[in-house]
Amino acid sequence: MSNELQSSTPSALGIASGTPVSSVQQTGEKNVYAAHVDTMNVTVQGSIVPQLLTQKPQPTAMTINRTHYNLFVTYGADFSQSTPFTIDAKRALTENTDDDIKAEYATLSPDVIEKIKTFPCIFANENAAYGHTDEEQTLGYGYIRQIKIRRDGIKIYPHIMYLLPQQRLNEALFDLDISGDSSFNEFNRMHWSIKKIDLIAELQELGFQI
Repeated sequence: MSNELQSSTPSALGIASGTPVSSVQQTGEKNVYAAHVDTMNVTVQGSIVPQLLTQKPQPTAMTINRTHYNLFVTYGADFSQSTPFTIDAKRALTENTDDDIKAEYATLSPDVIEKIKTFPCIFANENAAYGHTDEEQTLGYGYIRQIKIRRDGIKIYPHIMYLLPQQRLNEALFDLDISGDSSFNEFNRMHWSIKKIDLIAELQELGFQI
């Protein structure tokens, strides 16, 4: 498998005239006179609806902290559009994360959130199968723009920079410190964990030009 990064005008009135009329008097606004019309096409212009432009969010200037990385696994998210998604609070920094990391980051205080936002991230949907997925499934590499905490969940606003083949990372569990094996691993369960790994270095070693 390759290591590819997937980063009017209104029309006029058509009038065919017969014998011209030298003088015609009409009242009212925007009148049209035709002595003889074979075919008439009329365009009625209503309200002009502007096209909705969706632009990929651009991150503000930031310092990248390569000592850790965030691993997000969700379901049905569109990472090609950097679409926000929600993580169950019970699965946020509660599993597959070392105890010392939990103690430091699981409070999700404002200061902690700002620090977490400096870590690079993997944004993935659950594997299509147990322990692996197909060649078409991709995951996102990028950063967190914003985190919103509510009672029932945590909303994550990602900034996706690259799309990577997810199966390739299923084959690099040890390198990325991802728990599991070829039968079942973290990519098979929705959750958020933090790893004490230099993600950029590991991806580069795997052949990705990050």
